[in-house]
Amino acid sequence: MGDNAGISMAGVPDHVPADLVRPWTYDEAPGAQQDIHLANTALLQGPEIFYSTTTVAATAFSAWMVTRSDLMREILRDPETFSSRHLTGWAELLGETWELIPLETDGRTHRAYRMLMNPLFSPKNITALEDRIRQSAGGFIDAALKNGGCDFQLDFGHPFPVSVFLHLMGLPVEQMEQFLAWETGLLPGETTEDRRAAAQAIKDYLVAMIAERRQKPTGDLISFAVTSRIDDRFLTEDEMLGMVFVLFAAGLDTVASMLGFIFKYLAENPEQQRLLRREPELIGNAMEEMIRALAPVTTTRVVTRDIDFHGVRLKKDDRINLPLPVAARDERECERPNEIDFRRERFRHITFGDGPHVCIGAHLARREIKIALEEWLTRVPEFRIADGQQPKVHAHGVWGLSSLPLTW
Repeated sequence: MGDNAGISMAGVPDHVPADLVRPWTYDEAPGAQQDIHLANTALLQGPEIFYSTTTVAATAFSAWMVTRSDLMREILRDPETFSSRHLTGWAELLGETWELIPLETDGRTHRAYRMLMNPLFSPKNITALEDRIRQSAGGFIDAALKNGGCDFQLDFGHPFPVSVFLHLMGLPVEQMEQFLAWETGLLPGETTEDRRAAAQAIKDYLVAMIAERRQKPTGDLISFAVTSRIDDRFLTEDEMLGMVFVLFAAGLDTVASMLGFIFKYLAENPEQQRLLRREPELIGNAMEEMIRALAPVTTTRVVTRDIDFHGVRLKKDDRINLPLPVAARDERECERPNEIDFRRERFRHITFGDGPHVCIGAHLARREIKIALEEWLTRVPEFRIADGQQPKVHAHGVWGLSSLPLTW
């Protein structure tokens, strides 16, 4: 990463040593627009913990950056010291105090919410959705096939998983374009005002839907929030909002981002694409390997007390960014981490997190990705990046592609 000569210390807390201050922006790393995951392996050259003065991750604040997988695991497994409270800051954007549930809670409260919500995304429940998921994938593929090419993200990567989740939420698929516009404003939003406006629009919409489901529950996820009980009581208005808000936000972005990187990789590596066509029994293993190597999420924690963490002094209320895509390329986590090996026999990754906050929707994500691979490789001829076109990469919170032009 080079030295830090000439770097401004403006805005850096007094307890941060000057030799640990570095600017870093994921999508501006050299080569990031071609391969953002490989480009950010530069972070593994050290230091393992540094203070980034550039706006990074899912927060608008400068923060500590941890680059090694074992340190990230240690942080993710210790919510008493590294809290998820106020992780996104979305309520704060609106001058409010509700929390995303279960994402922004810890300890006993978090465990109670997880016990309540885990059955929603159990393997059994996800298996029951398989026919609908496959039907949805086929419909979007059929539409793309008519044109001999498509922008994968616009025509499949986003609408496919979003349509599945809108069904689960009980929200109208016809409003997908509006929902995605709000999501874009909230996550990649370039200004605080963009994020605030999107957060307000989403909140207002979900509050109205909660009120509607209270009058007439329909069996969807919003109705679940309205009718559920915890500790022998119904959820409060803030708890209902926090639960449906996090489901809305997660359902519209993370799987779409993973699909974009996976299909970009296959488009750029035709021999790997042909391997899966010849040996479709490898798709499950290949999927897990690509989930490992092409992780999209950077998460954040807040330090709850003054501590010495592996020789670095952290103060209460310091923020720490955990770029999980960098952990995926750490040789401590995986042998030959930059090689995507569809026959790899041992998997170890934290793409879906670790510790008590491991992703509640991981089973659904895996099922959607596997079905997408099976349906595309069965229905669509060998595909590649369209001539003269370049996928567009962004890294605001969730790494992803805003455009992936394919042809076949």
